[in-house]
Amino acid sequence: MTRQQYNVVVVGGGAAGLSAALMLGRARRSVLVVDAGEPRNAPAAHMQGVLSRDGTPPGEFLRIAREEVERYGVEIHRGTVLSIDDAVVEIDNRPPVRARRVLLAGGLRDELPDVPGLRQRWGRDVLHCPYCHGWEVRDREIAVLATGPLSVHQALLWRQWTPHLTYLAHSQRPTAEQAEQLAARGISVVTARVTGLAVDDDRLTGVHLHNGVTLPLDALAVGARFSPRVPAVPG
Repeated sequence: MTRQQYNVVVVGGGAAGLSAALMLGRARRSVLVVDAGEPRNAPAAHMQGVLSRDGTPPGEFLRIAREEVERYGVEIHRGTVLSIDDAVVEIDNRPPVRARRVLLAGGLRDELPDVPGLRQRWGRDVLHCPYCHGWEVRDREIAVLATGPLSVHQALLWRQWTPHLTYLAHSQRPTAEQAEQLAARGISVVTARVTGLAVDDDRLTGVHLHNGVTLPLDALAVGARFSPRVPAVPG
């Protein structure tokens, strides 16, 4: 019989939520994990840099993690938390449940620049983190799409992985001091705005620029903005 009251309801079934559920289950708490099944890293084929799981597909990692937490009586429910009002958690596809505590572990949502085709390549050859993806595209033609004040810093980081790096100023032109930093590392600067991606045989081959030029590329780095995934909570 499905419980209607728990010690803890965990909102989000990714690495953070399942880690919390694991320890709470071992502490003999009644725990419900509600997961919408939309992990942030779903577009990526493999996880990188996670000790003992390097190269594992994200879905496989979650399958193993769920099996581990369920050994301790943790319940995992596929659904979306709509709202939290005091101790009542409203879920889209089951009756409301009560919880002594609610742990928000929904993670972040990536907000990408408005460039046609960018979302479709996200996590494949449109990348964000050199520590997550740099090894796989090392020494290849990479560009950083500049969209904010940290874009120069992002380009300087990516330079560790390839000598073939371009800074696409797009909506964030470097200052004179930043231009000197980029030049010192051998990073070329293109000032024309990016209007779209060039894709051939399901592979990024370049970016189209406002001046009509197509810049050949193997990968494009983008600094996404983050927004938290949280259910509605009365103010």
